[in-house]
Amino acid sequence: MNNFQKSITAASLALLVVFAVGIPSGATITRPGATAAHRTVVSHVVKTKKVAFKGTYTGTIALLMVGSGSSADSVKVTSIRGTGTGTLLGKGTVSGTGTAPATSQTDAITGKGILSGGGSKLMLSAVTSKSFGTAAATATPTSVSVSGVAKVTSGTGKYKGVSGNLKFTGSFNVKSNTPGGSESDAFTATLSGTLTVKN
Repeated sequence: MNNFQKSITAASLALLVVFAVGIPSGATITRPGATAAHRTVVSHVVKTKKVAFKGTYTGTIALLMVGSGSSADSVKVTSIRGTGTGTLLGKGTVSGTGTAPATSQTDAITGKGILSGGGSKLMLSAVTSKSFGTAAATATPTSVSVSGVAKVTSGTGKYKGVSGNLKFTGSFNVKSNTPGGSESDAFTATLSGTLTVKN
């Protein structure tokens, strides 16, 4: 009847975070015949840079309503598939899955997603304590808006060694919350944040 939409929210961020910081390490080089006092310590510093990330994506979110009563008590986002653009990724895709309870008009969401493009990837995970989905109405059909924070758990290519968080917002419409029912709806999502990556 209501808040199943939040779960959908989870999907939205399959969509998505700030990045990894370089760690200096020291190595001691000893010249032949040198005493301990003459040893030279060389410091190897991993250089990093800040990247102002911004990504915008649109696509389809697939939902499965779960419950045994007259209305769903939770929603599974079985897939999120879309296209768009992201900093350093260029044109690419977004994919993900998620879940959320449907017990109130606003609920916390969980979900994982991947942003891909240009031979690089960003793997994201919604921070449940900071990510929520809100239904515009308590009955379907209704629109659902999502917002929160996605942690960057890893990256490849230009984002290898990345870490941090991205703020995200998104929206989609839900037609029905009948238990056992499934549907595919259009979604839009935007992610932004300052990331730290290795040079």
